Amino acid sequence: MTDWPARTTLPEGASNARLFKSAAGYHLLVVPFSRIYDVALGGGDVAAFDAEGAAASLLDRGPGDVDLDVVPEPSPQSISLNVSSSCNLTCGYCYAARGNFGGAQVAPMTWETARAAIDRLIAGADASAVITIGFLGGEPFVNRNLIHRAVAYGAAEAAQRSLDIRYSVTTNGTLLEAEDIDMMQRRPFAVTVSLDGGASVQDRARPRWSDRTGTFDSIARRIAPLLSQPGRARIAARATVTRNDFDLQARLDALLDLGFPEVGFAPLRVGPPGSGALADEDWPAYLDALVAVARVELERFERGIPIRLTNLAIALKQLHRGASLPYPCGAGGGYFSVSAGGLWYACHRAIGNPDFELGSNAGLDVARRRSFLEARHVHAQTDCSVCWARYLCSGGCHHEAKARSAASCNFIRGWLDFCLSAYCGLGSPTIRAAPVVPNFPNDEKMQ
Repeated sequence: MTDWPARTTLPEGASNARLFKSAAGYHLLVVPFSRIYDVALGGGDVAAFDAEGAAASLLDRGPGDVDLDVVPEPSPQSISLNVSSSCNLTCGYCYAARGNFGGAQVAPMTWETARAAIDRLIAGADASAVITIGFLGGEPFVNRNLIHRAVAYGAAEAAQRSLDIRYSVTTNGTLLEAEDIDMMQRRPFAVTVSLDGGASVQDRARPRWSDRTGTFDSIARRIAPLLSQPGRARIAARATVTRNDFDLQARLDALLDLGFPEVGFAPLRVGPPGSGALADEDWPAYLDALVAVARVELERFERGIPIRLTNLAIALKQLHRGASLPYPCGAGGGYFSVSAGGLWYACHRAIGNPDFELGSNAGLDVARRRSFLEARHVHAQTDCSVCWARYLCSGGCHHEAKARSAASCNFIRGWLDFCLSAYCGLGSPTIRAAPVVPNFPNDEKMQ
C-alpha cells in the first residue's frame, strides 16, 4: 500500500492532452504519466473531439505510477570524476574551458580525492542497483594512471561486496593507448567519443591545442581497435552541432563509416561568443535536419535494421516505457559530478558554479540539495508547467535553462510530436508502460 494521493496535483491551467496523428490513425497522449491511446474519430472530425475532456477521465494514477509532485532525494548512485583539468584540444564551444572551468579547477584530481569520492558513493548507494563511476575532464586520459587505478579499485570493491559497478568515460579519443583499449574491453564501460563528423567538420571544430592541426585521422586510428572489438564496452559518438552546419546526414554517415554503432547529436545551446550557439532563427532548420535523418533511420528500422541515431532511439524507448518525469536528468538526484578538489556538483557542466555545488567528499548538504531540486522541478518552471510536453522534456538541461526561448521550446515540441507519430506509426500496440522513477541516467534525454 502507498500513502501517495491517487492523483498528482497538476499545475493550474496545464494542458493534459495532446491529440496527434500517425500512419496508423489518431492517438491521444495523456500528458501526466505519458499514456498513449488510440482514438476513433468516426468521420474524422478532429475539431469536435474533446481531447482535454477525454484526458480528464484518465488522469488517476495506476499501480507503479510515481507521484509527479515528488522531489526525489535518493542516495547517489552515479558519479563522474573530473580527473583532468586540461585538454590537448581547443574546441571553441567547450563548456569546461579545456577543463579548468574558468579557474575553478586548476590541478588534476589526485588518487586520494578519487578514492574518497568512490568510497562515499559505494557507502551510500543502493547495493542491489547498478553503481556507475564516470570519468570526465578536460580530456580524462590526460590523467590516464588515475583512471586505471580507479577502475581497478572499483572492480576490487565490486568483487568483495558483490556489487554491480560499471564505468563511463567521455573522451576526445586522441590520447587512447593500447592499455586503455584493453581496460575498456574487459570492463563494462560506456564510452562516448566526442567527434563532430568527418575530417573537414572535425578538424575545423576540434583542432589540437599545440599547433591547431586536425584530429580526425588520429582519432580514427586510435579508436579503431575498440570499434572492431568492443568486448564489454558500449561505444557511441557524440557530435556537437553549431549553427554553422546542419548537414546531419553527412556527419552521421562519416561517423558510421568509422564503425560507430550509434551517433547522437547535441545542438549547441550555450557557448562563448562566436562559438556558434543556435539562435532563435536556427531552430526550425535544425528540427528539419534532425527529422530528415530520423526518417532515414525509421525506414531502415522497418526493414529490420537497428536505429543508429541515439536521439531517436532514446525517444522511442522512453515513450515505450511511459517515461513521465518532472526532471530532465538525474542531476542532484542520483547523479553528481565530483571536481578535482573533491566538491560535489549536481552537473558536470557546472563545476565551479556555486548554485550547483551541493556537497563534498565529506557528505552532501541536505538543505542545499533540497532547495536545488525544488527550484528545478518542472512544476516550478512557470514557462514549462502548463506545456503539454512538460513530462517528456521536463524543462530541459538545468545548465542551459537561461538560454531557453520560445523558439528552442518549439523545437522540442516539434521533435516530440515527430517521435510520438513515429512511435505509433511503427505498429506498436497501445500501451501505458509503468513510468520510470525520476532518476534515469544523466545522458538519457529525448531531445
